[in-house]
This record gives sequence, C-alpha cells and structure tokens, in this order.
Amino acid sequence: MFDSLVAATTDTSGAGAVESWSRVESAACARRVAAMAAMFQAACAADGSGERDLWCTDTWDAVAAHIGATLRITHGAASNQLLIAVALHERFPLVAAVFAEGLITYQLVRTVVQRGALVVDPDALHELDRLLAEALSNREPMSMSTLEKTVDACVAQVDPHAVHRTETRARGRSVNVSEDEDGSGMATVYATLFAHDAKAFDARVDALARTVCPADPRTKDQRRADAIGALAHGADRLACLCETEDCPAGENPPSTGVVVYVIAHQDTVDERPAPPSPAPAPDLPDVPDPADDVSPGENAEPSGTCEGSESDSDERSSNVVTQPESRDRTANKPADERASLDGEPPAMFARPLRELTLTEALTPTPGRLANLRPAALMGGPFLPGAIACRASQGATITRIVHPSQAPPEPRYRPSKKLADFIRCRDMTCRFPGCKAPATNCDVDHTIPWPYGPTAASNLKCLCRRHHLLKTFWGGQSGWRDVQLDDGTIVWTAPDGRTHTTTPGSRLLFPELSEPTKTVQTSRVPLSHNGGLTMPRRKTTRAQDRANRIQRERELNEAS
Repeated sequence: MFDSLVAATTDTSGAGAVESWSRVESAACARRVAAMAAMFQAACAADGSGERDLWCTDTWDAVAAHIGATLRITHGAASNQLLIAVALHERFPLVAAVFAEGLITYQLVRTVVQRGALVVDPDALHELDRLLAEALSNREPMSMSTLEKTVDACVAQVDPHAVHRTETRARGRSVNVSEDEDGSGMATVYATLFAHDAKAFDARVDALARTVCPADPRTKDQRRADAIGALAHGADRLACLCETEDCPAGENPPSTGVVVYVIAHQDTVDERPAPPSPAPAPDLPDVPDPADDVSPGENAEPSGTCEGSESDSDERSSNVVTQPESRDRTANKPADERASLDGEPPAMFARPLRELTLTEALTPTPGRLANLRPAALMGGPFLPGAIACRASQGATITRIVHPSQAPPEPRYRPSKKLADFIRCRDMTCRFPGCKAPATNCDVDHTIPWPYGPTAASNLKCLCRRHHLLKTFWGGQSGWRDVQLDDGTIVWTAPDGRTHTTTPGSRLLFPELSEPTKTVQTSRVPLSHNGGLTMPRRKTTRAQDRANRIQRERELNEAS
C-alpha cells in the first residue's frame, strides 16, 4: 500500500504533488506510530512484565525512553506519542486503518484519541470507531474547532457521558514559558488566568515597575518585564539601574529562595560592575538518590552544582559559574553593552537614508553586544554575553576547576569541586534526547563503584528516571553505557543500536571537554547492584488512568 502511494507521486507537480506527498507523509507517520505500539506490546509480553508494572520506572517508561533515544526527543514527548500510538491501535483499529492509507493526519488522530478517551464500554467504543472511520475517510476540509465538534458529536451519539463537557476554558487555564531559540537569551511567557487574578497581576507588576527612581534608564515596558522577574524571585521592589550613590529608590531587594544557574567564562564575569553588598550563598539540602550502581543516594550536593546563590534583585537574579582559564580581554566597552539592553533603541543610521550608498544601507551596524563571550543557562538556552554580564550582578561566583589528569577521589560520593565540574561539563542529563538540567540530575558512576573510580572520566549526570532505567533495566539485555575520557557517552539500547551523546558544554566551553585521566577498572560482576530495590508505585499506570477516566465520567453525569 505504501509503495503504491509513493508511486502515485511520479510525474506530479504543483498542487497535485503537494497532495500526493502529504498523503505519503501521513502514511509514513502511521507506520511509525504502529511501530511504537508494537514495541510496547512486545515489552508487555516479555517475562516479568507484570511485576514491573508497579516499578517506579515501569515498562511504559522503558519503552518511552527507547523511543526518545531513537528520535532524540524528550521523555515527555516520547511518552505522549506512545500514548497516542497504543490508544489508537487498541481502541480505534478502523481509524488506524484510515490513517495507514494516508487519508488523515497525525494531528487529527491525536484529536480522536484525546476526545474519545472517556468511552469505556466495548460496544460503544466499537461503534465510535466505525462512525469516526466512516466520517474521516471522506471528510471535507475543516478547522480544528470543527474537527473537535465532529468527534464530540460521534462520542455523544454512542456515549453521552463520555463527552468532555467539563473541559471548559476555565479548566484549560495555564502558564507556558517558552525559551526563544534565536540565541537572544530571552523567553516568552503565555498565561491564561481568571479575570480577577489577571487584574491583580497587572496592578502588582505596575506597582513594582514604579519602585525605581526617575533616573532609571529603562522604559516602562522594560521595567514591567523586569518586575515579572522580581515577582518570580519574591522581591518586593526593583533594583534601580541609575547607578547614583544617593538614589532615592533605596537598597536592592533582599535575597530570595530562587536560584538560577548560569555557566559563563571568566572574561564575561570580570566585566560586571561591583555589587553594593552581595548576599552570601545559603547551603541547599542534599537530594537523596534512591538508587545507583551499588548503594542509593548518588547525588552530589546541589549547593555547588554550578553556583548556588540567591538573587539580590530582579536584575541580579542569575548565579554565574566561571571556567578556570581566563583569556586576554579584547578592548571593548562592557558598560555600553549593558546600557544597550535598556532605554529606547538607537537610530538605525547615523545619516539620512538618502545620503547613504546602497552598500551602507544594506550592511547592518555591528552589534554592540558581540564583544563579550556568551554564556548558557544550566540545561537551558544560549545566553549572550551582555545578558550574562547583567545576570552576574550581585551573584555569587564559583570557580570551576578542570581535573585534568588528577587521580580519582578515594570515596563513593564525589567532592563538591568534582561534582561542580561534572554538572557544568554535562549541563543536562546525558541520556539520548533528555534535556533535564544538570542541577536536577544525579551524578552517576558509569562503571559502578567500587569497580569504577570516582573520577571525571567515570562520572556523568543522569536524571532520576534515566538513572533508575540504567540501574534496573540495564545488564546484557538492557541499556549499557561506555564513557570516554572527554565525557562522550556511547549508549547501547536493548535492540543493540548505539546512541552517542556529547557534553552540553562542548560548543560554548570546549575547555571543559578536554580529556581527563583514563579510568582504571576491575572486573565488574554480572550482578553488581544486589541489595538495591526499585522504588514502587502504589497503583499501576493503567489503574491510575482508569481512575482518572472514572472521575471525569462522574463529573459529566453530575452536570
């Protein structure tokens, strides 16, 4: 069937080619979704699958991790695609057949699965599958709103209590933070609130924006944006940027419990202005680790993970970790660069446009923010040097020391100095596709202790989910990993395919990926994690899903 769809694109052009290849794309996506469902079915049929359903990292997590590593997507995205795949083939086989012919898109299939999730009676589900397959195979072009109404109409026809009536706009309120991927170091926040909460938020932001003196260089919009940062850090006022000694706006806001980790080069941090009175960095509590190579609790103290300090003000909210080696500074004007972040934008051209040559008009003015070396948020986006310099104001600086050829440490838990280096080198979880920040990760021995040393060449960051996956789903038939001296990890999946991940700092801070001392190991026994137990659930994932569906149906019946 798929080959015939591809053959149908021959000698097509224009709109005909667009339509033909769109159908091929949908048919290919259907086969990818079917492969995901088959992976889960095979995992459920394996020996011991029933026992693992109560594991904290269960069969579902293991399959989702395999899919995420293969597609290089996060665990959440892989889990969502697996949910659509399994529900489609177990609950809507006729719709799946229409999808396989390329007649409907993945977006439409996802809507069918989501809007029909509350139908539990087998006869009603079979009838719903038939109605939807018939309606969608010969559908007219429709918007997403019309599509949802069509699916809801079919659901109401077979099971009135299964329509998502309680899914009103109020229940759909949310706050989404999207990090801009253009390298600007900015982020966008979208929020849908109750009207009275939105009114209070607007008034609160305005009040914070007015706490600076009239000499502050920022515009009102810039101060309102900075006020949201102050609100997030729990500050009761903005720090004024007038830089006058007798500023009437008072001292900087007090330090708060919010910590933001930034990795920056020494050159960038050295250009920051001296803060009036930097706050000391409080110690953060250790996060216990439920499982590791031999004993639970391999999680280096997060208090020094890159830099642990609380912000002194909204503009001075980021903690900065610097690299050990400082380069000769080029001649630049950091004060001008920082100032260019605030106030009205400068004129685009120094002379009227009519006096410029064509080359001058088409050549952009060199940016004033390009002199400082860029930084990066821990596990987050690229951060231009000027913004990193602004973030460093009032922050505590922790110097990161490359261990070079230093010998291993004679203990299981790495020192704060070594753990800081590992987190700054890796920046994120090192499992393929995972983007969990290193500050939220465990420091794992690639070769388990005591067979493998506590050294940089044998340590990496793993989030708790993938740490448990490696520990309890590893072995000869599970996930295996090999670490190179420069921090590169080569993962071998249960199907024998390999996936390579490199340290997250390699692009911006290649010094951190310089090779460290080669690991010397002893023979690792086949069963090296005896005594460890996987954290367990009280109920299985399937039971949790059934309970949620039952509560939703009860709300519909009561309405």
